[in-house]
Amino acid sequence: MKALFHGLVAVIALLAVAGWAHSGGAGAHGDVLRDVTDLRVEAERGLPILVEFALTGCPSCRVAEEQFLKPMIRSGDYEGKVLIRKLRMDRGNTVVDFDGREISARQLAGRYGVYLAPTVVMLGPSGEVLADPVVGLKTVDFYGGYLYRAIDRAMDAMAARDAAEAGILR
Repeated sequence: MKALFHGLVAVIALLAVAGWAHSGGAGAHGDVLRDVTDLRVEAERGLPILVEFALTGCPSCRVAEEQFLKPMIRSGDYEGKVLIRKLRMDRGNTVVDFDGREISARQLAGRYGVYLAPTVVMLGPSGEVLADPVVGLKTVDFYGGYLYRAIDRAMDAMAARDAAEAGILR
């Protein structure tokens, strides 16, 4: 009887885990800071892309993610306004660039003048820089303000670009 009970408990536990994984796990609730692997695909959404250039094991990156970026994702306030992504600049990491070609994460970081982790760069759908980067994590007290300002400037730049394009089409 005990074996049957333990077997039943194991089956229920497996079904619960399978259901959680199928629903997207923690990410279903917007708690995941996704790694960017294909900028071309991200660009198709037509939104500004916040890219945190990070390094594995970087304590300042962890603070930026846990205290700022993940809460921003969880809040839902940026859904449909800006994509929040992470790019690990570690040796050997690659990403598909805006033109569809594979490039090393370090080369991409160099293109945008990123030499310190964490650095947040706001990019448009063509790979253009939309706002001044947020370099390093100097003071936690002001970091959120720097991020919000960069996001606001990126959204303004996208709106201005879209308005200019609409004017050209008329």
